Amino acid sequence: MKKNDAGDFSVLYVEPTDDRAELFPVIAEQKKPIVLMLAEQVQTFQRPDDFTVLKHIKRQYDLTIIFVIAHSAQQAQLASRNGFPAYQSMEGLVQAVKAGQFTRQRTLARSTVPLSPKQDMKAMGIANRNTLPLGSKGQPAGSAEPITGPTKSIQPSPLADIPFPIHEEVPTFAPTPQLTFNRETPRPLPPVRPQQRISQPLPARPQLQQQRISQPLPPVRPQISQPLPPIEPPLPQSPPPPVRPPRQHPRRMPAVFAVITMALILAIIGSFLVFSHSFQSIASQTAAPTSIGRLAFTSSGQLNESSSQGIADQVVLDVHNLPAPAAGKKYYAWLLGDKNQNDPTSIALGALNINNGSAHLFYAGDAQHSNLLLQSSRVLVTEEDATMPPLSPSVDMHNWRYYGEFSSTPIKAADNTKNYSYLDHLRHLLAADPTLDELELPGGLNVWLYNNTGKLVEWTTSMRETWQGTKDSEFIRRQTLRVLAYLDGTTYLYKDLPPKSPLLVNERLARVGLVNVAGPNQQPPSYMDHIEHHMSGLLEADNTSTALRKQINDLSTSLDNINFWLGKVRQDAQKIVKMDDNQLKQPGTLTLINDMIDNTNHAFAGQLDPSTNQMRQGVTWLHDNMQALASIDLTPIKPDSSGVVPQIVPGNIHPRAIVLNTAKR
Repeated sequence: MKKNDAGDFSVLYVEPTDDRAELFPVIAEQKKPIVLMLAEQVQTFQRPDDFTVLKHIKRQYDLTIIFVIAHSAQQAQLASRNGFPAYQSMEGLVQAVKAGQFTRQRTLARSTVPLSPKQDMKAMGIANRNTLPLGSKGQPAGSAEPITGPTKSIQPSPLADIPFPIHEEVPTFAPTPQLTFNRETPRPLPPVRPQQRISQPLPARPQLQQQRISQPLPPVRPQISQPLPPIEPPLPQSPPPPVRPPRQHPRRMPAVFAVITMALILAIIGSFLVFSHSFQSIASQTAAPTSIGRLAFTSSGQLNESSSQGIADQVVLDVHNLPAPAAGKKYYAWLLGDKNQNDPTSIALGALNINNGSAHLFYAGDAQHSNLLLQSSRVLVTEEDATMPPLSPSVDMHNWRYYGEFSSTPIKAADNTKNYSYLDHLRHLLAADPTLDELELPGGLNVWLYNNTGKLVEWTTSMRETWQGTKDSEFIRRQTLRVLAYLDGTTYLYKDLPPKSPLLVNERLARVGLVNVAGPNQQPPSYMDHIEHHMSGLLEADNTSTALRKQINDLSTSLDNINFWLGKVRQDAQKIVKMDDNQLKQPGTLTLINDMIDNTNHAFAGQLDPSTNQMRQGVTWLHDNMQALASIDLTPIKPDSSGVVPQIVPGNIHPRAIVLNTAKR
């Protein structure tokens, strides 16, 4: 990322390697209108939810954000749909500013500007809640994550000398409806209240904390020096005996000893060299292979509520320290199906273009955005003919160079009664879960937790607007019933609803609740408990590295945060549904609604802990970082004389063979 603050604009040049976690905190701290220039093949703004979070930041910090996108019409369309002006070049933006285009459009859109906390809502004459924005601005700047790295400086942009009002709104465009899982109402942006409420500290996870107990050292005893004995006078000495001349020995014996000693020394040195060579040979055979790169599954976000498409439908491969291929050869990357398939499949990812030993490959998936994690679990790099790209991996394993896989071996754990493997747990989270498939909820646990928590944000925010405008008690009650339906799930909703209450949500989408309401044996399990179960299964796998264990533990901590906040939302909703119409119009109802909005926002977007100045992460962070678990390390492989390739697991080399029945097509 490169940054230029010259003039009245903050110009941020977004490079292909910049990710959302680094870019968005930089955007949040800007005080000037922001111009985001997207480089070619930039990955940060490929998904609709990137723009959703950016809209949340824009409203939260009262920012002006403009895009300059020269290489992707799809990204420009996404930006426009989400209310961000998009230009093909800096020159086009300069001409628009000079022509006063922004000022005129801002004047027309002034009626949709969110009110500041000090303005009177009644003064606006609210008549229709659908014409008002869902969130309000004024969020303290401390709620964003701290900047994790320095920014570079670039040359001043053409906008440096053009005056532009900083405190006015950017032109807003009517967004095209995005595809959501529940089509009852449009999906809102995550709102942020003007006054940040600090929730109680979350309970610590005892299993993730280790306490060091230092043992006191034993006291050091002082050393007491003993007094020296008194010096006695010397006794008189007798005269020395006469000196005898030394006896002459033959010199043959020292020569024999020297020869024997030298022979022993040479034997010891030789034995040491032989042992050292043997030890190095054994060590070279048992040492863990060195990773040369990683393949990661990513999502395009082209979701469909009736299938798993748009999830893990793309892959990114980065390798390094590769030797140049032989003359007339090229490296080719492949995704391979599971080893236990009767007819193993392969997906050609493309050729690797080596530059100084490194290569980057992006595979955009097929036209249907099929979930690749459902179809494949291994990656292979072969070295084959450069003039005629192969249609499938070579059956000659001597052409195989690098390989990696998700472990499909059942995990040896007492509670693993269904013999799940690492691959099974990962697929339940990110691709397909058998329990959800039976309930007609395809796509895995991660996406449904993200989608349903987002719906809570929409419903709770609309309650506050209506109460402040018209105090429509029936609307407040209906939205609260929808919130409880998603929190409890339709199986256990009767616990919280008054008798004969209607079901106001899509029954299929609410079949699984977000939180546990019936104890440890709840069936179907809540999304929170179900995700925790499979992440615990990943920790039980033998090949889970230290870095991966820390990553999973961080995800579990965020689950605790989310579960805590959603529990608070449920408590407030239970109080509201028990109120009559007169009670719902009292000021105490607004306090409950505000608490629900705060805790729902925290569950979805996280909260800054004022005591530690650290973010307590929510569903948005959990969704993105759980996706990062779907990555495979590649290691070098070398077939033996028969062409059999040893199976490689991170940290170990097993003598078992990898067998592929891939036939040339």
